[in-house]
Amino acid sequence: MKQQVGTLEHDGETIYYEVTGEGEPVVLSHGAGGNHAIWFQQVLVLARQFKVVTWDQRSFGRTTNRAGAAGPATFAADLEALLDHLDITSAHLVGQSMGGWTTLRFAIDHPERVRSIVLADTPGGIMTAEVRHDVEQLGADALAADDLAAWEHPAIGPTTSREQPTTAFLYRQINSVSAPRDPKIAARLFEVDYADQASKIEVPVLLIVGEEDRLFTPQAIRSAAEVLQNARVLEISGSGHSPYFERPEPWNEAVLEFLDSIN
Repeated sequence: MKQQVGTLEHDGETIYYEVTGEGEPVVLSHGAGGNHAIWFQQVLVLARQFKVVTWDQRSFGRTTNRAGAAGPATFAADLEALLDHLDITSAHLVGQSMGGWTTLRFAIDHPERVRSIVLADTPGGIMTAEVRHDVEQLGADALAADDLAAWEHPAIGPTTSREQPTTAFLYRQINSVSAPRDPKIAARLFEVDYADQASKIEVPVLLIVGEEDRLFTPQAIRSAAEVLQNARVLEISGSGHSPYFERPEPWNEAVLEFLDSIN
C-alpha cells in the first residue's frame, strides 16, 4: 500500500503529515489527546478505498508551535496549506474533538473544497446551550485527570477503562508523544462560536458520539446537529469520548458507510 511521509513549512511552522493509499482524499484531524499516530486503527481500513491523510496539528506530535498561536484559525490555515502542498482540491474531512474545530472552520472558509464532514465527539465550535454546559464541566474533568489511574483518562469511557485497561493505557502513551502543549489552545477553542456560519454548510455531516462521552455528551452533540442543514447523529454504545479508539470496528464501519453514500 502506497505511503508518503513528509513535512511542509507554513507560517513559520513545520507541519508533519502522512498519506496512505490512493483514491478520494480523506483527511483525519486528531483531538487534543492525540497526534497522527492516534488513527492507527483507521488508516489501513480507510486506505483500502481512499487516500488517507493524517497530520499533526500545531503543538502536537512532530509539528511545531514556535509562534504559540495554535488554535482554530491557524489549524484551519495549516490544513489549507497541507491540501495545497498535496495538490488536493477537495476532500472528505474527519475531525475528532479539537480536530472538529479545525474541520468546521476549514469548511466555513473553503466550502468548495469539502466533500463531506465527520464530526467525531465534537461540536466543532457550534456553541449551543447544551454544549456550553459541557464546556463548563470540562475544567473539573481536566483537574480530575491528574488523580486517575494510569489506565484511566477523561477521553476514555469507563467501560473501556474497566474491560480494556491496556487499550486505555495506550491512549495515554500516544498522548504523551508531543511537545509541551500550548496552554492557550482550549481558551481559543471555546471563545469562538461557529453556529451561524455552520448553519450555511450544505455538505452531508455525520456526527458520531460515544454513549459514555463525559466531555461532550450525546445530548450536546445532538443539539449541535440541529444547527446543521444536512446532518445525522450516530451514537456508539460502550464508548466514551474516543469511540474511534475504543470501539474502532463500529466507528470505521459507520464512517465507511457514510463516505460511500456521498455522490
